[in-house]
Amino acid sequence: MRTALKIVAFSVAFIVMFGPQDLGAQITGEEPVPSDTTMIFTPVRPLLEEIASNAIATRAAGLDLLFSGSGWGVGGIYMQKLSETFSLFGHVAVTPRRNADEVESVWYNGQIPVVANKVNRLFMFPISVGAQYRLFSGTLQENFRPFVSLGVTGTPILQTPYLQDGRYYEFFESFGYGTWHFRMGAVIGVGSVFGTPGKGSLIGVNIRYYTIPFGEPGLESLAGLPITNFGGVFLSLTVGTAW
Repeated sequence: MRTALKIVAFSVAFIVMFGPQDLGAQITGEEPVPSDTTMIFTPVRPLLEEIASNAIATRAAGLDLLFSGSGWGVGGIYMQKLSETFSLFGHVAVTPRRNADEVESVWYNGQIPVVANKVNRLFMFPISVGAQYRLFSGTLQENFRPFVSLGVTGTPILQTPYLQDGRYYEFFESFGYGTWHFRMGAVIGVGSVFGTPGKGSLIGVNIRYYTIPFGEPGLESLAGLPITNFGGVFLSLTVGTAW
C-alpha cells in the first residue's frame, strides 16, 4: 500500500515539475491572453440609418402661412432640386384681395356690422411654377441658404357679392352667386431656408411680389375703387419636410 502511494506522489511531482510549461506561461511585457474570446458584432442598421439621415435631400414640400395688405392666406409649395444651386418649384395659395382700408364701420339693418361702400368679396388663387437659384452657396454655411426665385402665375379670381342693391350677402351664402375670372401674371421672390440640407423638417421665409394685371375696368371691392392689378407683396413662413 505504501509503495502505491509513493508511486502516485512521485507521478504528481513529476507532472508539476516537467509537464507543459506554456499552458499558463506569459512572456515578460506581453499582454495577458484574454480568457473570453467571444467576438462581438455591432449591428449595421443604426449606421445605415445615420448615413440615410445625413443624406442630402433632393425634394421638399411644405405649408405656407401668408400675409399681405389684404390679410392672411394659406398655401403649399413643392420643390425639386436639380443641382447645388438650381431648383424647380410649384406653389399654390389662397388669399383674399381687397382695399387696405376696409373696416366695418356701419350697421346693416341696425344688426350686422358691415364695411361702408363694400360691394364684393374678392379671393385669388395664384398657381405658380418657376425656378429658384441659391445665393452664395460657396461662402455661407449650409444652415442658412438664401435664394431668389422667378416664375409665371396663373390666377383664378373669385368675385362674390357683399352688399348690392340694398341686400347683404352672408359669407357662405355669397359663394352661390360667385363669378370666376382668370388672369396670367408673374412672381419674383427672395428668401431663405434654415437648417441642415439633409432629410427631415425644414423652415423657410419668403417675400414674393406678384404682378397679376386684370385690366380695365377691374373689379370693385369698394364701390368706385376698382382693382386693376391683383398683385402685391406677400410675406410667407414655410414649414415642411425634405426627403
